[in-house]
Order: sequence, then structure tokens, then C-alpha cells
Amino acid sequence: MHEDDHHDDHHDHHDDDHHENEHERLHLEMHRAVDELGKYAIDINIDSPEGVKKEVILKFIDDLMTSVTESSMAHGADLVGHVKSFLSNDDGNIMSSIVDHREPARIKDSLESDTVYKARFMLHIIVHGIWDDHVRESVLDVLDDTFRKWGIPYVVEADHYDTEKSIAHHTR
Repeated sequence: MHEDDHHDDHHDHHDDDHHENEHERLHLEMHRAVDELGKYAIDINIDSPEGVKKEVILKFIDDLMTSVTESSMAHGADLVGHVKSFLSNDDGNIMSSIVDHREPARIKDSLESDTVYKARFMLHIIVHGIWDDHVRESVLDVLDDTFRKWGIPYVVEADHYDTEKSIAHHTR
């Protein structure tokens, strides 16, 4: 019985070392991941006097989400954290997200009207492997063409690009 107790003590001590090493490894991986995340967000106003049919808006969102994700990968991202969009106006909203450019965007439609005249459209991207400036570039590379392709007039309201942080990455 005494030997078994001794064996258990040794086993517990070994587990503690194992958990500590695992914790250190995860901690290091977390820091690496955080350090290599590129982020970008953009706020857009859609203003269409003639209106855009909701079915067109839904196809546009899926197209833009896929294009932005593919563009990020083409610019060197190796993993998509998330690409999310949020279209909203007084009639409700359409939320979408994508994590793999080979899959269609997941879209949650709570927009009550069939035609959109005015809306706010927000796009938020977090990817791994490229910095903020490259994420921004990958979005802007496809943004205008995709809006034009679907006939949706837009104005960029706010470009949430953190210049200082991005430059800091290059001067380490």
C-alpha cells in the first residue's frame, strides 16, 4: 500500500510538470498568435435613391465576404480569425460571418423590408500572418469592384486603420 502511495505522489508530481510545460507552450503560442494578427475595420454608408433589392444585397454580402477573405489569403494571410459584416438601418439588420473562403458566408437576415435605400455597412476582419496595412490593402483591392458589380452606391464613412500600430510592427 505504501509503495502505491509513493507511486501516486510521483505520478502527481509528473502531471504538474506536464501541465506547467503545456501551460508555457500554450502561453507562448497565444503570444505568437496575438503578435501575428492583422486587423481592419471599415464603416460604409449605402445610399441608393432607387433602392437595392434585399436579394441583391444578400448576394452582394456573400460575394464581398468571399472576395475579402480570398484577397487576404492572396496577400499572405495563413488563417482567417474572422470576417464579419453588419448591415443595418431602421428596418433591421443583416449579419454575416465567414471563416473559410471555400464555404459560403453565414448570413443572419433580420431585415424586414425587401428594398434597401439607406443603410450602414460595417466590415471587420481579423486574420493571422499579415499586418494591418496588408489586411486593409486586401479589403480595398476588392471593395470598389464588388460594390460596383452589384450596383450598390456607397461612401466610406470611417476607415479604422491603426497607422501607428502597423508602423510599430515594422520597426521592431
